[in-house]
Amino acid sequence: MHRTRRWRRRLLWTLAVVVVLAVAAVGGAGWYYSGLVIDPVHTSGYPLEVTAVDGDQVTIKGGSDTAAPGTYGLTWADGNALLGQVVTSGAGTVTRKVAEVVRGELRPGVRAYFDRWLWGHGTPAAAGVPYTDVKIPSPLGDFPGWRTEGTSTTWVIAVHGRNGGPAEALRVLPVFHSLGMPVLGITYRNDENAPASEDGKLHLGATEWQDVAAAITYARKQGATGIVLYGWSMGGGIVPMTVRNLPGEPIKAMILDSPVIDWRAPIALGAEQMGVLGFLVSVGEWVIERRTGVSFDDIDHLRHAREFTIPTLVFVDDDDATVPTGPALRFAEARPDIVRLVRTFGGGHTGSWNADPGRYEREVKEFVSSL
Repeated sequence: MHRTRRWRRRLLWTLAVVVVLAVAAVGGAGWYYSGLVIDPVHTSGYPLEVTAVDGDQVTIKGGSDTAAPGTYGLTWADGNALLGQVVTSGAGTVTRKVAEVVRGELRPGVRAYFDRWLWGHGTPAAAGVPYTDVKIPSPLGDFPGWRTEGTSTTWVIAVHGRNGGPAEALRVLPVFHSLGMPVLGITYRNDENAPASEDGKLHLGATEWQDVAAAITYARKQGATGIVLYGWSMGGGIVPMTVRNLPGEPIKAMILDSPVIDWRAPIALGAEQMGVLGFLVSVGEWVIERRTGVSFDDIDHLRHAREFTIPTLVFVDDDDATVPTGPALRFAEARPDIVRLVRTFGGGHTGSWNADPGRYEREVKEFVSSL
């Protein structure tokens, strides 16, 4: 009898230890995965290799999207080139036309990345648009940015995506410059060279909207009487958050490119691509909410679709492998009275302009002119 009780105690202790270890393992995995979502990353990798340069053609090895149709950049540590149409594609390599080598030397052996922004982390000068560097005051400190020239009192405030920068807006600057509209390219908390939040974590729009609010205040002090908010990816989630929180500001419209309308969708997709077990996604979301104070319901703009009243232009690309298009499509379906939806193919995440620059610019110009 004594042995039986002792055996049972050992079994219970063993089970308790196993449970504790299992909980710790799940919690640790959730903590690690949550960090992939909310930890800022300021380093750029160069996953591609230039294997040949022949006249106005370059052959690139690596990557899964280098054969995408349209116009792109190729950016390396000390250089940049603009790429045109695909010439040939084979097993693991793609040969494309080179429209222009902007800077540096394009040669075999160069490590680079496929650049939807075209000019890497360049300035508006790369797009041929005059600009001035600015500092935007906020409670966290001064945020660096730039402002392009224009005579209109309606300004565009460009809000880049996660771990990005103001250069994401360079592609569309010529359109607004032709309309005389100044563009304010901004940074927000935890960006490189920008003030950090208290915890140093991304809040997925839940607090970053306050930095857009500071940019609106800056623009109004500089003479702006109307604002168009333009956001890419995570910036496309920050923009609606700004609109919901600032009903009294003169925000005339939103333009959203590959927007994160509901963060649960890209988090689940990223987990699937990494082979993360499904139940760990929920654990990771729970950990994110605890680590940041973010409410996924609050930053789900589909859930709040009826709150919006201003005209909205939404771009999605059906080959987006980063942010599922479903929430944005449902947002457009929920609000056909204010939303104009433009769907492209082949451009990938934030690549609608790259896939069809002419159509993209016409849509932007018509939309803004209609305001």
